Amino acid sequence: MRWPHGGILAAVFCAALAACGGTPEPPPDPDAVRDAEISSSLEMARFAFLSGRYDQAVQAYSGSLERAYARDDVMAIAVAGQELAFSYLRDGKPKEAATVASRTREELARRGRPARPALTLVEATARYRLNETATAERLAREVAGASGDPMAAARATFLLGLIAADRPDLLALNSALDALPRSADQPEIRADRLHLTGRLHLTRKEYRQAADAFMAEEALRRVSGDEPGVARALALAAEAKEESGQKTLAADLWFRSGRSAAQEGDAQAATRLRRAETLARHTGQPALANEARRLRLGLKSR
Repeated sequence: MRWPHGGILAAVFCAALAACGGTPEPPPDPDAVRDAEISSSLEMARFAFLSGRYDQAVQAYSGSLERAYARDDVMAIAVAGQELAFSYLRDGKPKEAATVASRTREELARRGRPARPALTLVEATARYRLNETATAERLAREVAGASGDPMAAARATFLLGLIAADRPDLLALNSALDALPRSADQPEIRADRLHLTGRLHLTRKEYRQAADAFMAEEALRRVSGDEPGVARALALAAEAKEESGQKTLAADLWFRSGRSAAQEGDAQAATRLRRAETLARHTGQPALANEARRLRLGLKSR
């Protein structure tokens, strides 16, 4: 079985941080999984994921992991466990992602095989989404300090920057910005820098600079195919525009963010569309208000 660049995590890790982007260290070599049945199920799961059928990917990876445990195949456990955790995360189920990632890391540790930084980072991201900030920060620091995997370290540094921005802790936020590569070839890393820069400006109430940073981030997330990142960047740009008094522009940005989030099944979609509707009505944009309302009500019927 030949997986280009080491499987899902290497191909689409941009979604792991919900709009962060990046390509971390690949999972343990899938070609080392010699069992034909497990190899075939992993391949089917991979294609389901890459087709956007995340619930099917979860089911397929779950089956692969069960077979790997039954046959006590540590390499297959490492591959299936890591990819299943990531699939749960992409499917909007951080609790399940954290559970699988933790279980897989413990299994590998008992066998004297430390988890790859990418797996630890997936668990850190899931813990962050679950508001388990202390655990997320501890795991992210483990990855950020790891040697030999600069991409995973960069992703972990970005997560530490998100945590700092949420508090807000300007010293830690600036530290994360300083630690991120400045001349990275990857658009995801450049987008990360723009995001943290925007958050810094937003905290300082420098709304024009914040909006500029978030719109530049949105363009890079779009290039990377990072739909959740696009939606988030648009929402933050909308917040900055609204705070600066540009409510007409803010209404459009809230709408675009809500529409993008709705396509991804993001729980924030309804809130953003509601804000777009309210602002659009207040700024004399009835067509936009009606479209935002139509999309928002459509979410309830799903």
